[in-house]
Amino acid sequence: MAILFADVSESMALYEQLGDAAARAAIGRCIELMSDATRGQGGTVVKTMGDEVMSVFSSVDAAAAAAVDMQEHISGAMEVEGRRITVRIGFHHGPALVEGGDVFGDAVNLAARMAKQAKSEQIVTTEQAVERMSDAWRLVTRKIDRAAVRGRREHLDLYEVVWRFEAATWVGQGEWESDAPACRGCLVLSHEGRRIELGEASGPVVVGRAPQADLVVDDGMVSRLHATIELRNGRFVLTDRSINGTYLVGADGASAFIRRDSRELHGSGILSFGRMPAASEARPVRFEVLE
Repeated sequence: MAILFADVSESMALYEQLGDAAARAAIGRCIELMSDATRGQGGTVVKTMGDEVMSVFSSVDAAAAAAVDMQEHISGAMEVEGRRITVRIGFHHGPALVEGGDVFGDAVNLAARMAKQAKSEQIVTTEQAVERMSDAWRLVTRKIDRAAVRGRREHLDLYEVVWRFEAATWVGQGEWESDAPACRGCLVLSHEGRRIELGEASGPVVVGRAPQADLVVDDGMVSRLHATIELRNGRFVLTDRSINGTYLVGADGASAFIRRDSRELHGSGILSFGRMPAASEARPVRFEVLE
C-alpha cells in the first residue's frame, strides 16, 4: 500500500502568532481538508495526531493525487489573519501490517521520514514509490537529493512531486553520490550565517524567497525560486529564472546583470538577487570557488 503523512508546517508558531483559539481552528480546518483529500482519492484516514494526518491508499498515483489536492487547498489557498497556512507531505509504497485499525511496519516508518524530509509546501517521496507511478505522475516528479535517513544504513534517493509549476525550478538529473568528498574544486556560498558547499557530489542549489529553497534570501524583490547554481561540465553556472534578475560583483569590481540567462562564476564575489547590492534588504550572498 501507499502510506502518506501530512502535517501543518510550524504549527507551534501558529499558536504564538494567532492565539490558541484561532490556531486550533486553523489546524482543525487543515485536518478536515487533508481528510477530505484522502477520501476523495479513495484512501483511508488511519489516524490524526495533533496537526498531522496519516492515510493509506491502494496505489501510489492516488497518494500523489491526494497530496497535490492537500497542497492546493491549504498551502495554495489558506490564510488566517494575514498568515499563510502551509503543509508538508511525505509518502512511500511498501508492505505493511494492518492491525486494530492501525498500520505498522518499516514502510510506515519510511513514509513518516519522508514527511520530515519535506519542507513547507513540499511533497517528498521515495524511489520505490516513483517506480510504481504511472507515466503521467512521473512527468511531474523530480529527483531532488540523496540523503541520510534516520534508521537506514544507506543513503536514499528523494523525489519531489511538483504541484505548483509556476513556482518550480527544474534541476538536472546528474549522478547523486552518497559520500561527498572534501571540498576541493567546489563553490562555497555564504549568507546570513549559512554556508553551502557545491561540488561534484552535490545537486544544484536553488536560491529564492520560498521556504523550500536551498538558500533562502528574505527580500520582497527576490522571486520564490529565483535562480539555480550548479556544476555543469566542470564549471559553476548560475541560471537566473526570476523577474528582477541577479546582480554579480566580482572581487575585482567587475559587475554583471543576469536575467533569464546563465553566467559562469569565477573566483570570488557577491551575488545580489532582485536588487543592486546597495539597495538590497538582505545581505548579499558571497561566493568563492575553491581551487
